[in-house]
Amino acid sequence: MRLMYKSCGIIAALFLSLTLTAYLPPFQASITAEHTNKQSTVETPSAAETKSSEQKTVPVSWDKPSGGSYPVITKNEPIWIDVSIKDQKVYIKEDDRTLYTMVASTGLDASPDTTTPTGTYYIQAERGKWFYAPKYKEGAKYWVSWKNHGEFLFHSVPMDKNQHILSADAKKLGEKDSHGCIHLTVPDAKWVYEHIPYDTKVVIH
Repeated sequence: MRLMYKSCGIIAALFLSLTLTAYLPPFQASITAEHTNKQSTVETPSAAETKSSEQKTVPVSWDKPSGGSYPVITKNEPIWIDVSIKDQKVYIKEDDRTLYTMVASTGLDASPDTTTPTGTYYIQAERGKWFYAPKYKEGAKYWVSWKNHGEFLFHSVPMDKNQHILSADAKKLGEKDSHGCIHLTVPDAKWVYEHIPYDTKVVIH
């Protein structure tokens, strides 16, 4: 009789063990799947974001040509100037061909008084090697007028009254910074002053 009870106890224990074993794997699988899903939702930086973070903006040297050696412009060559506000670039062009690219700063666009006008203009007679505007407490070298006879100009990066570069503005070449004029590196402004003739077309967009 004891043997029979003992045998029944062993059989019951085996049955319980088999039952737990049968249900355990799905439970474990569920935990594993949940853990895997949590791991898969962890955000990782995209390749583009990683590349972007690795890229460093190289500042423009305001005392050097921004596009390398300047082109040789012959007399009566049909050149024109293409100014891209979006790109913050000045393109010296002959027909559709770009001869030279300059890094620039156009108007801040914070108000009508700091906006670079868009449209088609022509280089005017007014130009000079230096000016200073007490109103803004800044001046510039090598200016060339393209609108309102001395109001809107191509000129160098801003300087103080002693002709010292205002580095805070000069460092912003390549982004909006001016009161409406078009800032250039000192050599680029000098090249425009010396080589771009009167009545040259200027398209600003």
